[in-house]
Amino acid sequence: MITQQMNKPIGWLAAILLLTACDNGKENTAPQAEPLTVTHIVGIGKVIPQEGVVELAAPASGIVEECYFAAGDQVAAGDLILVLDKTDETLSLQESDAGLATQQLQVTSAQLTLEQERIALEDLRRRLSDARELLTAGAVTGEEVRRLQNDLDQGAERLKRVENDYRLQQSRLREMQAARAARENDLSQRSFRAPVGGTLLTLTPRAGEAVTMHQPYGRIAPDRPLVVMAEIDELFADRLAVGQPCTIHLPGDSSVVATGRIARLSPDLKRKSLFSDSGSDLEDRRIREIEVSLDELQQPLFIESKVECRVDVN
Repeated sequence: MITQQMNKPIGWLAAILLLTACDNGKENTAPQAEPLTVTHIVGIGKVIPQEGVVELAAPASGIVEECYFAAGDQVAAGDLILVLDKTDETLSLQESDAGLATQQLQVTSAQLTLEQERIALEDLRRRLSDARELLTAGAVTGEEVRRLQNDLDQGAERLKRVENDYRLQQSRLREMQAARAARENDLSQRSFRAPVGGTLLTLTPRAGEAVTMHQPYGRIAPDRPLVVMAEIDELFADRLAVGQPCTIHLPGDSSVVATGRIARLSPDLKRKSLFSDSGSDLEDRRIREIEVSLDELQQPLFIESKVECRVDVN
């Protein structure tokens, strides 16, 4: 009886080990899943002119007097976009012109005085030379020669003073010319001109409104080929290369609206920036920025429109 009771646990243990061995055999013979092969990478991007949109910064502060263009207009480089009130700058320039005219007369007068002193001194030198010759012949006294010598010395001193005054008047003229150039520049800064040719995307101020120096007042899309700036997740950053073909799609649409190739890759990883909802986004993800040159457009694309960029990495 004791033998039978001991054999029961041993039998159960043998059955459990047999079942476990069967299960392990089944797991080992199950097919392994093959790793996925990535053939395309999709990133979000936007359409911009090559080298980007030009942000217009105000070169001066003031009240807008007149606008010559509106958003959507074509402008050429140098076109006058708007003008600020320039009453003060015009009066200041007129004052400089009046001062320059007066100073120019001062310079001319000092120059004439200088020429007269030079002639007078040269005459004294000639007379002194003649007097010394006559003194040798006994025709004049030594007192006369000493007087002429004294007059010559005094004339030389007067010439130095006149020369210094002439240089001083010239220096003042140059200072006033520099001041006038600065005031003329201030006046020219009241006229805002297009730095490049293209499409005026925005023009914020209107006549009668104020603008602040160095603050943006408009944006221009230069007349350059369109490109797509897209952001690719850092997970696939090392799979990108210049020259890889790309297709451009509108968000949520599988239709191809343009084709192109990667023309430029950023050398580093950046924060998401193109369409970030908030500057306080705490998501710790980085992207690699790519620039896609467009070969063919299937339909028109608007500047700064959001698109999907599909990169072929095969």
